[in-house]
Amino acid sequence: MKIIERLLYFLSWSIIIGLSAYFFLENVSVFFTGYRSDSYINNPIWVSSHLIGGTLALLTGPIQFSKWIRSKYLNFHKLTGKIYILGAFIVGLSAIRLSLISSCVTCRVSLFILAVLVLFTTFSAWWSVKNRNIKVHQQFMVRSYICILSFVAVRIGGIISLDFLFGQIEDPTFSRTVNEYFFSFVPLICGEIVMIWIPTLKNIKRKKN
Repeated sequence: MKIIERLLYFLSWSIIIGLSAYFFLENVSVFFTGYRSDSYINNPIWVSSHLIGGTLALLTGPIQFSKWIRSKYLNFHKLTGKIYILGAFIVGLSAIRLSLISSCVTCRVSLFILAVLVLFTTFSAWWSVKNRNIKVHQQFMVRSYICILSFVAVRIGGIISLDFLFGQIEDPTFSRTVNEYFFSFVPLICGEIVMIWIPTLKNIKRKKN
């Protein structure tokens, strides 16, 4: 059973890191080669901040969940944690601004809510560890990282067809809106089910026994 769990753990992180690398190469690195989108030309400071903050959070995020690093190199864990928090705050604040001017008007609400959730969950993670509540800190770090990854997950449609999830949507604006809402909030709900709902149900069963 442990072997299967380890394989699933390795596979999950391989997918997460792989998608993060794809997101960086396709959506961030192109700006270093001179590419400039309309949103960048009109809002260079906010877009640059978003790219920088997102890069910091994506690079340091996986490190925070390594038990080996936490146990062997606690100071490094703390340092990268501070960098992650900084990146998350930068990406959250810039995302609020960018959500107000998104070319996908119907996506603006979901982007705004997601940006607020990034700020709230990251602040909660920092506040809980500051007050030495490690369990709550870990839970909010998971929530924060899920929110950060949501910015990556919405690009999955560019890799594989998502018709099996939503059906074939002809209207590109409606398709993007459905995609934004789905990947902004469904992963967070799944995280809550795994972290809170299932353990709570298990505890009820144990008490009955």
